[in-house]
Amino acid sequence: MNPKVLQLRDQVNSLESHMHSVLEDLLHNIEDSVDRPISTYPIYDKDNLVADMRQRKKAISLEELELQTDISSSTIKRMLKDPSKTSLDNFLTVANELGMKIWIEK
Repeated sequence: MNPKVLQLRDQVNSLESHMHSVLEDLLHNIEDSVDRPISTYPIYDKDNLVADMRQRKKAISLEELELQTDISSSTIKRMLKDPSKTSLDNFLTVANELGMKIWIEK
């Protein structure tokens, strides 16, 4: 058989394997998300919201969070102590980076 055909066949097999792996990971993530329902917080229940943020913060260093959000580490520290003393924009940026989807309803 032509070497070029063999090379193409190997590439196709490699791509199929990679696609299968990506789809398996995606399916696994979907299955995991079913076990973790989206948290909701009443507007005046900042304690649970901040506790959830602190828990999620453990998975990332303060320096990494600072680099990813372009918000100073001291601001992030203050935010995690008392989110009412920070801007909504900064709060939403950090929450989003921590994987929290927050929306505000009127």
